[in-house]
Amino acid sequence: MKRIWPFLRKSKAAMVLLAVELAIIGFTLAQAVQPAANYEIMPDQWEVIAKNATIDYDEEGRIGAVEPAEEESILRTSQLRLSAGHYKIEADYNFVPTQNKDEQESHAGVYFMADDAMVVTGERELFAVGRTHDTVVLNVRYTNKTIRLVAYDGGGVFTLGKVTIQQDRVYAWVRVLGWLLAAFFLDLLLLLFLPTSPLAIRNADLRGCLFLLGGAVLLASMPVLMQGGGIFGDDIHFHLSRIEGIAQGLKSGQFPVRIYSQAKNGYGYAPSLFYGELCLYFPAVLRTLGVSVQLSYHLYVLAVQMLTAGIAFYSFRQMFSHNKTALLGSVLYLLNPYRLQNLYWRAAVGEYTAMAFLPLIPAALCLLYGKKEPTKKQAGVACTEMVIAFGMLLQTHMISLEIMVLATAVFCLFHLRRTFSRCVLFVWLKSVAIVLLLNLWFLLPFLEIMGSGIYGGMYGGTTMNAGRMIQRLGYTIPELFTWNTYSKNIGIELIIGCMVFLWVWIGHDEEIPHREQKIGLWSTGIGLAACWASTNTFPWGLVGALPGKISGILLAIQFPWRYLTLAAILLTLATLCAVSLLRPKKLARPLAVLLLSASLLGLGLFYREFFPYESRSYRGDCGELVYADSIVSNMSWYYDNLYLPAGAKENRDGFVFETEVTTAKVERIEKTENGVMLQYVCDKEADGKIELPLLYYPVYSIKEGAGTLFKTENGMLGIQVPVGSSGTIRVAVQEPLHWRLVELVSVVTILVWTESSQKKKRKMVCEKA
Repeated sequence: MKRIWPFLRKSKAAMVLLAVELAIIGFTLAQAVQPAANYEIMPDQWEVIAKNATIDYDEEGRIGAVEPAEEESILRTSQLRLSAGHYKIEADYNFVPTQNKDEQESHAGVYFMADDAMVVTGERELFAVGRTHDTVVLNVRYTNKTIRLVAYDGGGVFTLGKVTIQQDRVYAWVRVLGWLLAAFFLDLLLLLFLPTSPLAIRNADLRGCLFLLGGAVLLASMPVLMQGGGIFGDDIHFHLSRIEGIAQGLKSGQFPVRIYSQAKNGYGYAPSLFYGELCLYFPAVLRTLGVSVQLSYHLYVLAVQMLTAGIAFYSFRQMFSHNKTALLGSVLYLLNPYRLQNLYWRAAVGEYTAMAFLPLIPAALCLLYGKKEPTKKQAGVACTEMVIAFGMLLQTHMISLEIMVLATAVFCLFHLRRTFSRCVLFVWLKSVAIVLLLNLWFLLPFLEIMGSGIYGGMYGGTTMNAGRMIQRLGYTIPELFTWNTYSKNIGIELIIGCMVFLWVWIGHDEEIPHREQKIGLWSTGIGLAACWASTNTFPWGLVGALPGKISGILLAIQFPWRYLTLAAILLTLATLCAVSLLRPKKLARPLAVLLLSASLLGLGLFYREFFPYESRSYRGDCGELVYADSIVSNMSWYYDNLYLPAGAKENRDGFVFETEVTTAKVERIEKTENGVMLQYVCDKEADGKIELPLLYYPVYSIKEGAGTLFKTENGMLGIQVPVGSSGTIRVAVQEPLHWRLVELVSVVTILVWTESSQKKKRKMVCEKA
């Protein structure tokens, strides 16, 4: 600090920046310490604005549309003065939905409007169907005194009782913390990159490369840096719902979150048992602090972008020992069309997160399978890289894990002698053991669930026809190698890079360095094979005809173009090998300029096509998230049907119960935050059965009362109660004891592995000293 302050005092620009940062933080702090805005609106305080609906008071004294009519805004408040921030809208209401001519269920809710432009976000929060009390969150961008709360009816009967508007003070303080962190990291970056700074990175070449890499991250993140942008894509609702579900689970006391209790309209849904979600805890924690689901997702995307750039640069620098080569590879990988398609067109959160960790695998293989046996230090580094890479693939995207395991297995089998050498085999065994122990908290429940045979919706079959169905979804070869609609290509720059590598390898008389030749040939060979596997010319039908277990694993990819995940990293490596080989001939720079130009042109074409589509859709915070796709499905039930228990059947507006299960008399049943509470009476002739409004997952236990849980024929959670019994039963989320024990094993493994790594580092430092 003694060196930093004199530097700042000498720089007028630095002092201006500090003044601006302090002003922003001070303004945000002043807003946070103000008394929270608090309004209470009674039924007689609403102004009627409906044009078609019949507005009156119902029997309970609530006001609103007492008869179904066309959808419209029906009520509004007087003008309110609200400062920027989040507001909780808590309402007592009655809502009876109707269906329109397209058999879409109607919904009702509230939104903010203002006389001045850009003051409010325009989102509409919708109240839950089947309840009479709900809390939603609305956002205000700028402090204004012309804001009104408006009640919106989608066509059903909708009446409102008492409504309260209260500012979320937690979020106000989170904003202060957010600005403090933003100012800290901005200042730190400036101190690291300004050449005259006492903390500047002394290697000018490295400093320049990292600066340009940061610019590439900003270029790749343009959609999420725009107001309301980046919330678009095929799977965006599912993944935003996952963030919301994890946040709700954390609020209700679950850790780790095993089930989204509010999903499926309170029936609960458990993607967490089938799908790694560790990285999504970051946006979910932000969500629990009051950050909107949109901003939480934006921050997650930015974090993944920086992580991808950082890991790629580290890995390529380790492999090629050259800063500019590492920079080129990182930019090409960051701006790869398939990766951008995953980010923005498809919103494939698991897949694009997994791609952040892929470069570590070839980096580790280069250490283990070089011309010479790896040293003890290299083996240790490779082990750490393998643990991080494969562990995070397991926690982000199982299909990417499968693809990378297959590719790595082919490589290891080809190098069988080196693989079974003492040093390398020990690294593999150690890496696998650590990955398994670290992830045992997820793996054991996953294997139990999959082994039960109750949940099989995610697999499409193991026949030749199933393989042909996958083959039909593949890209055409012209699509794969050219710029096209939706960026269905691997990147022209990578094709150019591979062609140059093959030209250098075939045409040069001089001996090619062993390292570049080996990396380039393996990367080109497996990379082009992965490209072929992603097309509709690959014989996936024959894969489906393989013995059941093998074909079942291979066909789990669902879409063949997922193999472009593997192709993107390998063809980037082949391209870097071409650049590295041309460096002695002074041709590396022209090739790098050509590749970067092609990559930036592809990015421009991508954004030119993407932004008009993306701007058509706006995603609200919570209620809008749940119902926004009601045109194609009721978002209460949206979370897909891949992880439903056998017997559970959905239609557009709920579950279908084909079998009568309940035999005991249920006097009262109500859903709680994490389960249900019921009162029952069982006759004296036989044990009774009660079917609960919860999907069957082995995460529930009986917390109060007597009975045995089982899966009903309808895929629901059932209770068998003793003959002649009666009373109250409370069922809530509580993991089995052995799941809790393996969680403890994973925690202990983290501590032991971390401490072991620190000891090795301290030992190395002492040896150098």
